[in-house]
Amino acid sequence: QPWFDGRTERCRQRHPPSHSDVVTSDSGTAFSRLGAEHLTGIAALCRRSLRDPPAEQDLASSLFTPESPVTVRGDPEMGVVASCVRDGAGYLRLLVVDPASRHRGLGDALLAAAEHDLAGAPSITVGADAPDYLFPGVEIDQTEMLCLLERRRYERGEANINMTVDLTRLPPEPSGPHVAKAADRDELETWTATHWSFWKTEMLRCADRERLMITRDDDGIAAVCCWDGTRTGWVGPVAVRPSTIGQGRGRSVLIAALHQLRAQGASQAEIGWVGPIRPYADTVGARIHRVFFVYRKRR
Repeated sequence: QPWFDGRTERCRQRHPPSHSDVVTSDSGTAFSRLGAEHLTGIAALCRRSLRDPPAEQDLASSLFTPESPVTVRGDPEMGVVASCVRDGAGYLRLLVVDPASRHRGLGDALLAAAEHDLAGAPSITVGADAPDYLFPGVEIDQTEMLCLLERRRYERGEANINMTVDLTRLPPEPSGPHVAKAADRDELETWTATHWSFWKTEMLRCADRERLMITRDDDGIAAVCCWDGTRTGWVGPVAVRPSTIGQGRGRSVLIAALHQLRAQGASQAEIGWVGPIRPYADTVGARIHRVFFVYRKRR
């Protein structure tokens, strides 16, 4: 089994969301469309409302990049919802309500507005829309959110997990891997298209930010590991050339990437949306940290 997490990238935009300036939910609440000028307010809302709020730069990349249209609605003082379409399927990327505005039906109204924006999609999935996701689902202890989704007839599907790593107890830094530079980009683009096309966007994005560890052998790129990709402080994906599976190349780039995070001042790192558990546990002592449910509504 290849050592990689279980994501599949769905990154071509076929049916853009509604571009209406205002949408009225089925409860009669009107929600305006928000732009990048509201980013600071949305980031503050997330800090007030979420246990693990995305950094402002992560929200900017996920919600307000021209190449990946997202419809963001609401009021940064009270609550915000973000939705998008990939390959014809709808995704709910963010739904957050300020603690002072809860238990008034606002979350339900925001979700209804997002469903209106996704009216042409045959399904809506909550989270799990790589490469721009903020969360790989709904964390299992978020009971109010889970109940809201079930009330609106979303069904629970697969579970995704994150693992955490103590960066103060890493194995020694390996000598082979290095941080990918601009000169590596063309080779990386060919390599990802050949072997792991569903991670192409994430890997090239991290390479452009100098947040991708790479190692080579006589046949070219052997393995890569991203960090600070979709979320600051998160690690992954890790991918190896299929012919090198079982040779420990993924382990070397993972350890090297974690050393980079430690050098940046972090004491812990989170490996996001993990597939196989054992390689991370065996290599760097990673422990299961969080579990997320994926919910879907089919129309």
